[in-house]
Amino acid sequence: MNTARIAVRYAKALFDLALEKNSVNGVYRDMRNISLLCAMDEVKSVISNPVIPLRKRKDAIIALTGDGADKLTINFIELIFSNRRGEYLASAARNFMDLTRRHRGIRQVTLTTAVPVSGEMKKEMAALLDDRDPDTIEFNEQIDGSIIGGFILRVDDSYIDASVRNRLNRFRKEFSLAGYAE
Repeated sequence: MNTARIAVRYAKALFDLALEKNSVNGVYRDMRNISLLCAMDEVKSVISNPVIPLRKRKDAIIALTGDGADKLTINFIELIFSNRRGEYLASAARNFMDLTRRHRGIRQVTLTTAVPVSGEMKKEMAALLDDRDPDTIEFNEQIDGSIIGGFILRVDDSYIDASVRNRLNRFRKEFSLAGYAE
């Protein structure tokens, strides 16, 4: 079976159950935390380590999710590990978050800048992106000093690169094509 389909099926089942139980908000919060946890190298190595007993891996992930985790989230983690599908936890969490965003009409925006952006600037950008309801924007901010200045904005699948690095690269390319560069 296609490995991507496995994670999608688990996420879809969890999403449907969370909708039915009216606990999408709690599970969404937990899946965001799990996604962040699974991005850590230490957690990845625990999940994929065959030397560590399956029960210990499951208990470690449940402990890392915290005491405030939704009961559905805990049951989901237990199910995914009891079916020996622990390596799909991170992608199932991402798929659950995508399903929730689509259901709520939330647009995911990633803003990459050379320096941190103020909260007021984020609100203004959210208002520009969706003047009807700025609350449907979920901001992810990334700091990357290599872009020198300006910003890179990714909205869902659209991409705007207004960085100084990008402009310098374009100038360099134009000069080399015109024969002015070495």
